[in-house]
Amino acid sequence: MTVSQLNEQAKALLETHFSFVEVTGEISRMIKHSSGHWYFSLKDEKSVISSAMYKFQNQAIKFEVKDGMKITVQGKLTIYPPTGGYQLMANKMLPAGIGELELAFNELKEKLQKEGLFDIKFKKPLPKFPKNVAIITSLTSAAYQDMLKVINDRFTLCKFSVFNSLMQGEMAATNICNILKKIDLQGFDAIVLARGGGSKEDLWCFNDEGLARAIFDLQTPLISAIGHEIDYCISDFVADHRSLTPTAAMVDLLPDSKVLAQSLDMVYDAFKNFINQKLEKCENRLNLVSLNLKNQALSQRIGNAVLELKHKKISLDNLVQTKLMRLSHALKECELSLSKQNQFFNLTKTMIQIQKNGKITALSELKSGDEVTLYSQNSKKQAIIKS
Repeated sequence: MTVSQLNEQAKALLETHFSFVEVTGEISRMIKHSSGHWYFSLKDEKSVISSAMYKFQNQAIKFEVKDGMKITVQGKLTIYPPTGGYQLMANKMLPAGIGELELAFNELKEKLQKEGLFDIKFKKPLPKFPKNVAIITSLTSAAYQDMLKVINDRFTLCKFSVFNSLMQGEMAATNICNILKKIDLQGFDAIVLARGGGSKEDLWCFNDEGLARAIFDLQTPLISAIGHEIDYCISDFVADHRSLTPTAAMVDLLPDSKVLAQSLDMVYDAFKNFINQKLEKCENRLNLVSLNLKNQALSQRIGNAVLELKHKKISLDNLVQTKLMRLSHALKECELSLSKQNQFFNLTKTMIQIQKNGKITALSELKSGDEVTLYSQNSKKQAIIKS
């Protein structure tokens, strides 16, 4: 036979007798080819076997596979005919000692924690009295009905908008991310991501890295309410608040209207008591002042003050009258003097005064040729004496 025939017969024989094997060992020389296929060696303390895993099978692995990791591989033994190489063809791979999902969860949790996505400084506070809240859940779920009961019983003043979404399966995380990006721009006070309990596989979409980053990038505060109290998802760590259950999310977010009513009654009573105490205090002070005024005979003192004011008014009136009489008499004297001045003025209208060399001179003293100035009441003239 030819070499090719030998390898093909050996391949068929090997695959027939070892169609299913489960082998535990340590990965080494891991090569993740550009085609998507994986090529690696599986070894223990004494032996090594070449292994391979095709793309359509390794895509289902959720944890990071790397050299030095101890794993359990399920598959079959075969021969690669072109080289005659004996190898283990894997169709399933599990981490040894820990579940595949648990390992993937811990790896992603550690990665995001190192990046700071869980840091408390990035947590946005929940509104104290929310007015407009978005709920992302399955409309057919029991969790949604439980939330409605709490809403109706606890606080009906808040408006709720419900967005129906896949809550498990491969497309759930992408569906939720798209809804989050859409409603983050609509001005909600808070977002509640809610799903009831289930298996680890059912809740696995909430451990999606893309969903975690979408939650972290939100401007709106988000409550993660996934599963039961014992269930933890990556969305719980990156969310602004984690509620134990969907029902607990409504309790955490909404104020209790009954408690608010009682609080308002207490505030009203306290305010009423405060006002009454203030009024009573002011009334007591007013009564005390009134009593003090009575003890000081205030009415009599006011009467004496009024009588004194009347006397002062009379004195002021007399003083003013005296002043007016004096001024009137002085005015009359001024009028009489003015009258005499007017008479004198009228009598002297035609009289003149003669000045020679700036001095008053009698007419009899003047000689022919003297230059003089003649003054009347309202004019003056220059003249020369002729004779």
